[in-house]
Amino acid sequence: MQAETQSIVVISKDPAISTLVASVAQFCPGTGVHKCAAALSDINGTALQLASGNDLVIFRVGGSAEQDAAAVRGIMQHTGNAARILALADAALPFAELRRLTDAGVREVLPDTVSADELSAAIRKCLSQDGLPAGASGSRDGMVIPVAQSCGGAGATTLAVNLADCLTQRRGFRQQQPEFRTALLDLDLQFGAVGSFLDLPPNRCLYELASKGIVPDHVFAKQSLTEAAPGLWVLAAPAEIAPLHALKPEQLQALIAHLRLQFDFVVIDLPRALAEWLSPVLEASERLLMVTASSVPAICQARRLLDFYGEASPALQSDIVISRERKPLIAPSHHREAARLLQKPFRYWLPNDASAAAAASDHGVPLSAAAGRSGLAKAVRRMALDLIGTRNARAGAEQPSHGKAV
Repeated sequence: MQAETQSIVVISKDPAISTLVASVAQFCPGTGVHKCAAALSDINGTALQLASGNDLVIFRVGGSAEQDAAAVRGIMQHTGNAARILALADAALPFAELRRLTDAGVREVLPDTVSADELSAAIRKCLSQDGLPAGASGSRDGMVIPVAQSCGGAGATTLAVNLADCLTQRRGFRQQQPEFRTALLDLDLQFGAVGSFLDLPPNRCLYELASKGIVPDHVFAKQSLTEAAPGLWVLAAPAEIAPLHALKPEQLQALIAHLRLQFDFVVIDLPRALAEWLSPVLEASERLLMVTASSVPAICQARRLLDFYGEASPALQSDIVISRERKPLIAPSHHREAARLLQKPFRYWLPNDASAAAAASDHGVPLSAAAGRSGLAKAVRRMALDLIGTRNARAGAEQPSHGKAV
């Protein structure tokens, strides 16, 4: 029998929680599980002993998150902030309560409906960490890429979802090893559909941000996103409809700043309507993708939007994405006239592939999974590789030179 090298204590009155953790831990060689059928806030001194004697504490949030947070603070103080703590909570736990727990020292708060694979990944992550608590900032300096559209139905959300997926550059067995971490934000508080495209539930985090007026910190940036695929993390729009002006510029500025530290790419699906908080989003952006048709009304509207975006962020680089058309061998006259009006060429083309797009959206998966060989999927992959090349070139230019002095 293999000796225990790591130990987990599960503090929960619900035996199903203990059973789930035990079933997951059996796949971590040398990991033992000890059970305590109680609420964390009820066992006081016993909790301190359990935290000191085990490598990881997993507890079920009880009726009062405030009392549980107080118990966590006591544990962290007793262990010199060395304790590793995971919490399982009701999926509808308000963000304010979640933040109270993470501020107290909980590494991560998972829904009590968490799958065995997700729980296993969280346990391995906690047991392998020996430094700061969850939410510590990174230093990735991610590339921010907003996606806008000149008219409804242009395909901006389809592009945003699948571009974010392709930017992860997953490799290895069954493409489970992402080369890059990518965040996908749906900032359309009223009609956002990113969650539906990836079969994700609505996310209340932006709604609570708008209704309570708090400025998000790194805890919000970490806890509000859902992992949709390896390397792809999504902040979906809420189910509740909120006015766009409910969000404030300083809130979006802080959120994007934190996400840039944690991700290599931040793809943002912008709303069609204009709002005051777009300015900090555009100022933080490196490349804006304007998705449009080549018709006269669509091009005229694209021109108006590009003028607005340019005034908000004069240094912003924007590229034109022509949707539902293949690139012609010879540009017709109306394409040349449209490019002249926009004062920039048509850089990217997305072919009209309704069957591939429908197969992906109907099954709630990216194009790479539903129709990876389609012309539309290949076009998005080429775009992703181009953006990755831009980011890598920027990173190379920022590296200090180490040549020999002459």
